[in-house]
Amino acid sequence: MTASDDPHPMSLGMPPACGYEVRAEFDHLVIREDFVADLAGNTSHRLLEFQPQMTINTKGRLELQLTVPGPDVWISLLTAMTVIRQSGYAPIAVQVRDNSESTTT
Repeated sequence: MTASDDPHPMSLGMPPACGYEVRAEFDHLVIREDFVADLAGNTSHRLLEFQPQMTINTKGRLELQLTVPGPDVWISLLTAMTVIRQSGYAPIAVQVRDNSESTTT
């Protein structure tokens, strides 16, 4: 099988990926209302592609959770960081978890 025969050229012979859950934590200066206003004002915002969910953690800081498809953890993390940084926000911590058990095919 050549790369041109592979229906999933990003897979490089690996099984299809289910994606990853990426959580980004922001400092106290970033508030939930900022994200809500940004997303509401732009229906084609790239963050919306990744099912964003916002919560306030026990430290009172905003956490953004994204579901990011990708063949491996690194590509999913880089995709998430690119989209978050393009939004103008810089997280102070990022956590990535395998999302394979919660994703249906």
